Amino acid sequence: MAQVITVDSAAGLRAAAADMDGVYEAISHTVTTLYETLTRLGDPISAVPSGTSGSGSATVVSSTDSPRPPWATDATGRKFATGASGYVAMSVDLLQGGFDLAQTLTEFAKGMRQAADGLQGADEFSARR
Repeated sequence: MAQVITVDSAAGLRAAAADMDGVYEAISHTVTTLYETLTRLGDPISAVPSGTSGSGSATVVSSTDSPRPPWATDATGRKFATGASGYVAMSVDLLQGGFDLAQTLTEFAKGMRQAADGLQGADEFSARR
């Protein structure tokens, strides 16, 4: 007689996916709040959803023109804001990284759910044999 050993890995993966969803929500909320705050202050930054990618929506961050940036528009202000290591480029990179991290986490959670479904299906198939 064969002994049946059950490992509840599918439930564990689903629980981990739910936790990952919570981390996604927290990071997404934080980055969105930062973007909205910077925009209200006049930062020349745009964040636009680029369409649905998996279970979340990817966001593309770019610089835009601002008629009234929150810094001077003289030579010193331009030096501060422009260039590869200027404020605008660094802000775009920071926000893009935050939105990308959130997107990666939601995709990871989706993969965990798919793995749990696969494990559950394999367990059910094995139990019938």
